[in-house]
Amino acid sequence: MNVSETAKQRLISLLPEGFRAFSVSDFVGTCRGSTPVLQPANQPQADQQTLECQGLIFFVNRDIYTDFRDCTLDYDRSLFGKGLIATWPHRAGCACHS
Repeated sequence: MNVSETAKQRLISLLPEGFRAFSVSDFVGTCRGSTPVLQPANQPQADQQTLECQGLIFFVNRDIYTDFRDCTLDYDRSLFGKGLIATWPHRAGCACHS
C-alpha cells in the first residue's frame, strides 16, 4: 500500500478524537479510480483484517483486502477534484472495461 502525503494528512484530519483507525468496507469505482468506503473505528469486525501503513490503521473487509493492500491512496483537493481516491493494478474480472 502506498499513501500520498496529501491523502495521509486528509485521513488524519477525518479521524475523530477517540478513534484509532478506519473501517474499510467497500470501494465505489474500479481499479482505475475508486472512492474507498470508510468510517472511523476502534476495532475490526469479525470479517476484517488489519492493515497498517505510514502510521494509519485500516480494518479492511476480507473480500477487498488484496485490492486495498495493493492500492495507492491519493487525495485531490482541487475544486472539482475527486477527493480521496484509490487505484490498484488491474486484475482479471475488474469492471473497468479496459
